[in-house]
Amino acid sequence: MEKQMEILFEKFKEKLNEQTITLTTEITKNVMAALDEKIKILMEENSHLKVKVTNLEQKITFLEREKRRNNLVLFGVDEKGKTEIELVDSVKEIITESGIHLDSQEISQIHRIGKQSNKNRPVIISLTTTWKKHLILKNKRNFPTNVYVKEDFPKDVLEVRKQLQPQVEAERKNGNKAFIKYDKLIVKKQINDNREKRKREKTESPTTSSQKRLNAKNTENVNTSHNTKRDVIKPNILNYVARERSTSMTEMPKNM
Repeated sequence: MEKQMEILFEKFKEKLNEQTITLTTEITKNVMAALDEKIKILMEENSHLKVKVTNLEQKITFLEREKRRNNLVLFGVDEKGKTEIELVDSVKEIITESGIHLDSQEISQIHRIGKQSNKNRPVIISLTTTWKKHLILKNKRNFPTNVYVKEDFPKDVLEVRKQLQPQVEAERKNGNKAFIKYDKLIVKKQINDNREKRKREKTESPTTSSQKRLNAKNTENVNTSHNTKRDVIKPNILNYVARERSTSMTEMPKNM
């Protein structure tokens, strides 16, 4: 009798374990399904939020760029005037000396950046038209000594331009035409026609080659005698950083 009871008890125990396992598995499956559904919803919401954030960042970048599109930054402007009108007059005088006429009505905003010190702080001017800005930049070589003008870029763009500057110098050393357009490096490769020149030289007669060498030598002498232009020192806005309470700008320029 006791043996039969033990056998029955063991069978009952096994069945109970099986039911427990089955029930646990079913509950786990239901819980996981519910969690998966919630996670799926959260992931979709997160994806939508990422898209919104990306769109907002693009809009902010666009607005920041548009805000500065007609801006110029002038370095080296004396702080002889304290009022805004005096600053406008100083800037107008500098730009007029370069050969560009500028009316007061063409300046919508003007202010200095950075904390006042014993150095001349940069001046940011906002012009009413983009073409006037380009005209001033085109004529910047005629600015008075120690006064430089640059475009106004956001801080992140300035950092990118600063990082790209060594690549620009390296490309120029290799004989390529390189420059930075906003935050992109533009490189125009020089066509290497040395091989073609050697092919032409092989087909030329000795008399023709001698005559060409003589002409080249004469041309070189003429160019040397007429080459009296002095080197132009170019400012570099990338090395200037002006810190305010809310924003950071550029470093004082140094010669490139």
